[in-house]
Amino acid sequence: MRRYSVSNLAWIVFALAATALPAARGALAAERIAAIVNKEVILQSDVEDQLRVAMTNLHIDPSDSVTVAKLRKDVLRQLVDEQVILAEAQRQNITIPKADLDAAVTKAVENVKTRLGSPANFQRALGEEHTTEDGLRRKYEPDVKKQLIVMRLVGKEVQNRTTVTDAEVKSYFMAHRDSLAKRGEQLKLSAIVIGFEPDSLQIKRLHARADSLRNLIVVKKQPFEEVARKFSDDPSGQRGGDLGTFERGEMVGEFEDVAFGLKPNEVSQPVRSRYGWHLIQVLQHFSKTDSTSERVHARHVLLQAKINPQDEERARKRALVVRDSLSKGADFAAMAKRYSMDTSTKDSGGYLGEVPVTGLPPTFQEPLTGLGENEVSVPLKGEAGYYVFKLRGRVPEREFSYDEIRDDLKQIVLNQKLRDAYDRWLDRIRKNVNIEFKD
Repeated sequence: MRRYSVSNLAWIVFALAATALPAARGALAAERIAAIVNKEVILQSDVEDQLRVAMTNLHIDPSDSVTVAKLRKDVLRQLVDEQVILAEAQRQNITIPKADLDAAVTKAVENVKTRLGSPANFQRALGEEHTTEDGLRRKYEPDVKKQLIVMRLVGKEVQNRTTVTDAEVKSYFMAHRDSLAKRGEQLKLSAIVIGFEPDSLQIKRLHARADSLRNLIVVKKQPFEEVARKFSDDPSGQRGGDLGTFERGEMVGEFEDVAFGLKPNEVSQPVRSRYGWHLIQVLQHFSKTDSTSERVHARHVLLQAKINPQDEERARKRALVVRDSLSKGADFAAMAKRYSMDTSTKDSGGYLGEVPVTGLPPTFQEPLTGLGENEVSVPLKGEAGYYVFKLRGRVPEREFSYDEIRDDLKQIVLNQKLRDAYDRWLDRIRKNVNIEFKD
């Protein structure tokens, strides 16, 4: 049986990670007291609410009574510790600016919307709880405020005072070298991607639809984010099409060529990539500095064609033709430049670099590990199309060098020191409060 416990440091952001609507409490449950910290009461219903969230996050089977009972004790202990920290925060006069609180509440509500999948589902859930979005914000605000106070105090007393030296990291590496994971086998691969493409009629229809949506935004002044939520086929549509900030090389070339040339708030003409038709709006453009690359913050509406079996069969036949030409001696790099739909690699002969075997799709692993050096694979079907690979070489499994994993080891050592420092600090401030557990 697997044992579960709630990490002390993870608990600090526990409430902000919750994505369920607040549950209504019964009158009987509200009268039961689980613990008292100074004069602050922790209700049994508080414990049960957080227990449900923890069970969901940890994927615990409700019928596993032993694990559930252990987790319930962990949750109660963490709620008590939270009150201990809040008491210390009050003693130190820790406060949260309203702007920070509002932003955190908004994030919590947006997490709910994302979890529920659509605006309609969100409104339905609000109706079931007999509340509104403003009401939900008011329900979240007290708990979010407490968590921000906890985070601020722990940051001040623990995180800001905990550092890791290079000597500590090197010492950890030498002590645990034999038990550290190895760098798995990697394959040096090149690929020609024959993507699934809709027929020309469907492409024209999508183009016309993209023009129509652009007209809604530019001429009829409908908010870009509203159009994205209603019509985009990309998961980012739930966020109003927001893609966040990115630099060159992170998106497909056709998208980047337009995005980096747009002025802030300008809406592009329809842009076609292998994913479909895009409408792009750049919110901010960040120039290159000594320490950062040129970046943009953009959002988009994506219209994707529905790929049918005929489209897949057409791609398969094209891939077979490409593979047949390669087997007869055609140059792989030249064929990649001519036929591959992967714009990020076609000009470099389709070279993907050194790819970990474990990073390949499961259906690709056996066929590709079985290739001989410079051998070309049969067409392999992936999510976006058919792939023809060439194995250029192998990099055997080996131990990581210190320099390769120094940053990861530093984070491991830092996490250990943070846990120890947090526990020592919490033990110290517990002495300043009165804690009483109820049966």
